[in-house]
Amino acid sequence: MPIVKGNQLIIAVLALSLFCIISGELRFFLGLPLNVRWVIGLTEFGANLLIGIYGVATSYRIAWSAYLVLSVVGFVMVSAATPISALWLTLKLL
Repeated sequence: MPIVKGNQLIIAVLALSLFCIISGELRFFLGLPLNVRWVIGLTEFGANLLIGIYGVATSYRIAWSAYLVLSVVGFVMVSAATPISALWLTLKLL
């Protein structure tokens, strides 16, 4: 099993967050049916959880565990796939 470094996971989180923010801002998926947009959002959230679970296997277990908790809270509270996109959405709404 290849060892994943923390820096690679951070880059993956930033790329996923950027995709979520850009797709939300530019309304890429506005013409799609609601159930398709729902599947895309859940896929983004699932990818974020997988990244967080891989992060728990690194030496920064506590930080990645906190990231997983923030991910779930952000998804439940504002329906955002990543904590960064949740923060973006919250600041935009304020």
